[in-house]
Amino acid sequence: MNKLAVAAAALLVAVLLALPGLVGSMAEARVRERVAALDASPTASAEVKSFERGWFRSTARIELRLVPDNVAQLADLAANLGPFAALPIVIDFAHGPIAVLNGVHFGWSKMVARADPAAPGITELQQTLGVPYLFEFRGRSHYSGGVSFDADAPSFNLPIDEALLTFSGGTLAGTFAQSHLDADARIAAVELTSPTAKFSLRGVSATADNELRSRYVMPGRASLSIESISAGESTTPTFEATNLEFQSDVALDAAAELLEMSVNYGVDSIRIEDNLITAAALGMTMRDVDVATLEAYSAAAADAAAAGADPAALTAALGPHLERALKAGPSLTVDPLRFRYADEPFEGRIEITTNVQRLPPAGTLDLENPLLILGLVNADADVRLTKVLAADLATLAARLQLGADASIPADQLEYMAEAQSGLMLTMLVGQGVLVEDGEGYRSSVQFRDGTVTLNGNLLPFGL
Repeated sequence: MNKLAVAAAALLVAVLLALPGLVGSMAEARVRERVAALDASPTASAEVKSFERGWFRSTARIELRLVPDNVAQLADLAANLGPFAALPIVIDFAHGPIAVLNGVHFGWSKMVARADPAAPGITELQQTLGVPYLFEFRGRSHYSGGVSFDADAPSFNLPIDEALLTFSGGTLAGTFAQSHLDADARIAAVELTSPTAKFSLRGVSATADNELRSRYVMPGRASLSIESISAGESTTPTFEATNLEFQSDVALDAAAELLEMSVNYGVDSIRIEDNLITAAALGMTMRDVDVATLEAYSAAAADAAAAGADPAALTAALGPHLERALKAGPSLTVDPLRFRYADEPFEGRIEITTNVQRLPPAGTLDLENPLLILGLVNADADVRLTKVLAADLATLAARLQLGADASIPADQLEYMAEAQSGLMLTMLVGQGVLVEDGEGYRSSVQFRDGTVTLNGNLLPFGL
């Protein structure tokens, strides 16, 4: 019995001693695999410069090029950025099952990535900013197979000539398991001030709760919010925006063949000089989008952006996919569409659906015939606005048009703009484009089977 216990203990020790080497080998293979995938993408390029693998610890050095070499259109930008077009990264790994690196972690591995201080310019930049590192990304892989991570970029003040750049610091935290990403990022403030101008960005927060099914299809929810943005003179900003919000929701049907995506934008207020817009909201919902078509189009567009593509060849390649997508009957709804200008409300709604009955026989869809493509959709659009807002918008449009003539004095310009706006609204009402509705106007347009109806009146043209 004692011999059996000793043998079992010896086997356990042997396994524990052998596991770190195996984990290190797997870590190197995974790093090289992910760097190769990143290098093949159109968004960035990367290269493993070295990988020093030990039994319990390993170190990888990677060069990440934020301006990819494989995108010809960005060659000039990369040349102008010089050494800043590439970011050298060093990653330290500790191999489990008991990983020791900045503390003890019971899991398969632990890693810390940061800008490589041994690379030219990195240490000098850190000293200039007064930070211990430019950023630090920390990851931990667990026995269950998932990964948890957190990261931060320290705060700094950077004088630039007579200006000062202030960064409050940023944080990132989340988990990644079985292709599911759950992450949260925050930046408190970024400011650039000079004796004559100032830019301020405050309260940036982003979240992601998505399943990464492919590079282009990621069901789930993502959001971005910004408390405030301002820019302009140091004492009086000419642009201000508060409480900007973005949210997207993506879902797949049971067969994972059709996608539904909702995107919503909102902002409490936007001020540009003396023009103030409040309570603005824009929502777009796309339904019954064919997943295979979306992935094919996205991949083709990425390839075209990276290396350039013959438009005719691109159209021919996408033809069968688009035909399949139209058969699914995709639709787009814009709702809500609203804002207040000078505290006067505007509301609208747009819906575009596919007219599946007008699809041509299989294999005969001609993408080079825009009238044919246009005839495959139906559309509805409705808008409502107050008469005061209509007059303000018409005056603004006339002012912008007349403002190109510098010879017109300011007082005459305003008088002429107001006069033209009144004539414009009278004409639009007389032609039936706008319908008076109490203290406001409304307008409704329908496009059906190639014919256009405006406020219930069939227009004498169509497809």
